[in-house]
Amino acid sequence: MASTVSSLQLALIAAVCSCHLVPTEAGFPWVEPTEGEPWPAPQQADMYPSFYFVNPAKIRFRTTRHSCADLEDAIGRTLQTLRDLAASHGVRAGRRPRSVVSGSLRERRTRVAASANRRRSRKRGESRRASSPRLHHDVEVWMDGMCDEKMMPSATMDEQYSIKINVPDSPGRAQIISDSLWGAYRGLETFTQLIYFSEKHGQFHLRQGIIRDFPRYAHRGLMLDTSRHFLSVSSIKATLELMAFNKFNVFHWHLVDDPSFPFVSVTFPNLSGKGAYRPDMVYTLDDVADIIEFARRRGIRVVPEVDTPGHVRSWGAGADNLLTVCYNETTGQPDGTFGPLDPTKGSTYRFVRRLLEEVTTRFPDKYIHLGGDEVFFGFPCWLSNPDVQAWMEKLNISTAEEVEKAYMQRLLRLVKRLPAKPEYVIWQDVVDNNITVQPDTIVHVWKGGADGWQQEADKVTSLGHRTIISSCWYLNYINYGVDWPQYYECEPEDFNGTLVQKSLLLGGEACMWGEFVDDTNLISRTWPRAAAVAERLWSAKEVSDAEVARPRMEEHRCRLLRRGYAVEPANGPGFC
Repeated sequence: MASTVSSLQLALIAAVCSCHLVPTEAGFPWVEPTEGEPWPAPQQADMYPSFYFVNPAKIRFRTTRHSCADLEDAIGRTLQTLRDLAASHGVRAGRRPRSVVSGSLRERRTRVAASANRRRSRKRGESRRASSPRLHHDVEVWMDGMCDEKMMPSATMDEQYSIKINVPDSPGRAQIISDSLWGAYRGLETFTQLIYFSEKHGQFHLRQGIIRDFPRYAHRGLMLDTSRHFLSVSSIKATLELMAFNKFNVFHWHLVDDPSFPFVSVTFPNLSGKGAYRPDMVYTLDDVADIIEFARRRGIRVVPEVDTPGHVRSWGAGADNLLTVCYNETTGQPDGTFGPLDPTKGSTYRFVRRLLEEVTTRFPDKYIHLGGDEVFFGFPCWLSNPDVQAWMEKLNISTAEEVEKAYMQRLLRLVKRLPAKPEYVIWQDVVDNNITVQPDTIVHVWKGGADGWQQEADKVTSLGHRTIISSCWYLNYINYGVDWPQYYECEPEDFNGTLVQKSLLLGGEACMWGEFVDDTNLISRTWPRAAAVAERLWSAKEVSDAEVARPRMEEHRCRLLRRGYAVEPANGPGFC
């Protein structure tokens, strides 16, 4: 009997293993990667079984129609990416690709097989050139629109592009075609992803076919929190590079919060002088300008968030009489703590106006995120303060929710009067609390989690507000195992709204809150999990099956790893 049970156990183990272990020449990875499949998936792609043998280090781009310094800069970065790709397999310009860089079992097998194929070809009298697709290294970049270094990415930028490689109407040619600089950026990135190293042939292949591509949503963002842990400029730039590789186009910068105030304000230098963790953990004028320019050159908008009236504890260190003084209910005396901004003082609003005027001047994007979330944490403090109580009585209001409403409505009025005339985004808490906002307000939905956000989206869009979704894309929540499919399968239109309501969806954002994230783990925790969100926001709605996407995700993770980024494994055991 014991022997029978043991046999059954072994059979069960074998059955389970056979479901996900795919035998290869080099071990048993759970997922075999695709070859030359772009991420995010293009809207339309008709790819041929044929391919070119190429040396990535020898590829040349030639601009036609229009060009500018920004496009030439993007081409330069693309060439470096291709040179690095070639070098990763021991290939240099002017040399034939080598199939090995060391002596692993897989590489030895590839080398032996390739050598045997060459011998057989020579015996048949076939030339090396005749037995392979011809090498092709000239790529045309056709940009119809004008561009210059003053162009800023915007909410209405045109990102569509086409790629043609040896198609009937352009035989023997490789072309990237777009009407705009932004589309050219996206096309260049996709082109690099069509090149892969073939273990079978021991050379690089360039896939042939035609791609017509454009984003599903105009707003495809990633939020970083730089208050809870300071993130270095280099880490932010690395994130922006990865965003560009994945066709994200909005960097939502959660600048400041309760723990620290790292943003150096010219108007109020004491805010960072006394509110930052350390003097070197700040973003200077040059740092901010550098990050904005770095993002601009990759077609990424930078939207700053200055969250009030809550989440402002760090402000109090550098600004007197700005925060509400909390009182002890028993003694009726200050208890030594502070709450949200003090809504009773005109000086509060003058302070906020001047700060926001500076922020909207230094950040050129049309939008600013005004926060407005989780003010309820400060409700007891507001209600304990005698000045707030007297002010409430004067306004004939009796609840903390009404205090919040009074503050937010005054804030929104002053924002509309700022010289930059910005439009604004707010967290959904503001409309949840029945605060009247302008019809053109963008509402950022974050509540409900993976299973309850649909009701939140239905509620917000039913009020006629343009909407951004983040509820199911909180990347800071981590689980053991493969978790990217849960982000991939969150469909933004999966709520009981009308077609008009769903037309109000601008897109979404993945969020990386910083309680447990700093420079040491930002990249590995964010990527490639954020790539799942990128594809959901860029690709067609029908591209939604995580199991189908899994091999492409495996290839994409290896692609990012080869580009020098320490992105974590996506699919369990395997190798790149």
